[in-house]
Amino acid sequence: MNKKDFIKIVKELVALKKIEYCLNEAFRKFDSNFNYICFGRYEELVVKMLELAMNDTSEWISYWLYECDCGKYSKNKVKDKKGKNIPLKTISDLYNCITKK
Repeated sequence: MNKKDFIKIVKELVALKKIEYCLNEAFRKFDSNFNYICFGRYEELVVKMLELAMNDTSEWISYWLYECDCGKYSKNKVKDKKGKNIPLKTISDLYNCITKK
């Protein structure tokens, strides 16, 4: 998959995750005991397809989405074999990490 398509798809996935979050926040305003709605099946499917399309056997996509919260918490977490920081702040950084560019 080329970088342009990858960025477009991941941006849409992140946007859908934000909509899901906002939907849950809106329901909590109506009922403070509301827990959450989760659309995990579609998300799991999209992530798996991206991992397959990118040959992401190290699961960088999942790591970036969930552990780094879409790049928000990635500062100095990942280092290469020489100890140099690998940037994972943006979708472009993620693509470069997966493709080793």
